[in-house]
Amino acid sequence: MNTIGIIAEYNPFHKGHLYHIRKTRERARADAIIAVISSNFVQRGGPAILDKGVRAKSALLCGVDLVLELPVVFSGHNAGPFANAAVDILAATGVTDVISFGMESPDDGISRLSGLADILNHEPDLFRMPLKKFLAAGYSFVQARSMALDEMIPGSLELLKRPNNNLALAYVKRIREKNYPLTPFAVRRLGAGHNDAEADGRAEEFASAAAIRGLAASGEIARASALMPEASARLLIEARESGHSAHDGGRLWTAIKQSLLRSGARELAGIAGVSEGIENRLMDMAYRSESYDSFAGSCVSRRYPLGRIRRICAHLLLNMRQEESLEFQKKGPAYIRTLGANERGRELLCKMRRSTSLPLIARPSAPWSAYARSMMQFEHRSTELWETLTQNPRARAESRYVPIMTGG
Repeated sequence: MNTIGIIAEYNPFHKGHLYHIRKTRERARADAIIAVISSNFVQRGGPAILDKGVRAKSALLCGVDLVLELPVVFSGHNAGPFANAAVDILAATGVTDVISFGMESPDDGISRLSGLADILNHEPDLFRMPLKKFLAAGYSFVQARSMALDEMIPGSLELLKRPNNNLALAYVKRIREKNYPLTPFAVRRLGAGHNDAEADGRAEEFASAAAIRGLAASGEIARASALMPEASARLLIEARESGHSAHDGGRLWTAIKQSLLRSGARELAGIAGVSEGIENRLMDMAYRSESYDSFAGSCVSRRYPLGRIRRICAHLLLNMRQEESLEFQKKGPAYIRTLGANERGRELLCKMRRSTSLPLIARPSAPWSAYARSMMQFEHRSTELWETLTQNPRARAESRYVPIMTGG
């Protein structure tokens, strides 16, 4: 069985995701597809619009066979920890052969990324020296890294300006760093950019998830639904009608502002992602800002891009300390957790019980190691927090989660 792994957020599942799955099945000759999807807080540093169970069901209804969880201690991080943990999970299944991802420039992209990944893994002096120079000049790490790579291999900066290319580099880097027997496979990304917040509402448009979230948040559900496959659109509508989606920025800002004012600058300095005195700026803007968007925008600098500010806020809500975050990144995933499966996915799970190098779990109550329990504690915390951001929160949702099983 040729099994393909996909790493995604599906926040929400849109037509570009469906295109990616179909092209992967067709061109990579996939017999089965495993998707590792983000928990209830995602890489951009905020809550997913739909909970992980609904997003897992969307994936199963739209062509994925098995959905696994990327724990929140990784899913709410930048591209490095996010990609490392997701690739580790796919490698640990023991059944994944290929990792498929979207790229803005896939034609010669994987060979170019392989060269860049080797530079990042070995960090020669010709890379480290310009990296230090650009960091000292006040650039963010991601920007400084791209500029340093560009000095070694011209064209790298332009290649890595695209967010999907950056994530693809992170996947390839991890595969080569750990020497995993996984083959990278790229599908060209079509339509709007990853962070493009605009959409024209046409059903055939490959609009971004950001654009769909914006339409849903403003109440334009019909326009948002037209940009999604029918199955996932129906789940979005059901979630909105039942008051079980996290789209209200006001609730999020209230929670963040309360956490900031309760913590103070000294305690904030210990939160994951905080350094170089940014805690003072965060505290100052917490008093001055009237909305989350204005707060986050006013904290942005060349060193601290918007995504990093948002991730700091998510870590604050979760009370994730710097030392805890570093331990998770060092040790990696403690388990493989099933969010959902169809009939083919259940066959994969049977194989994984013999092949996996990590504990395979379905429920959050198994008696694991202390490290695994600490990871799952954050999962409980993040789900309870996510529920408070909805109109109709469910009590103990994480404890009661049962993997979604479908036919097909």
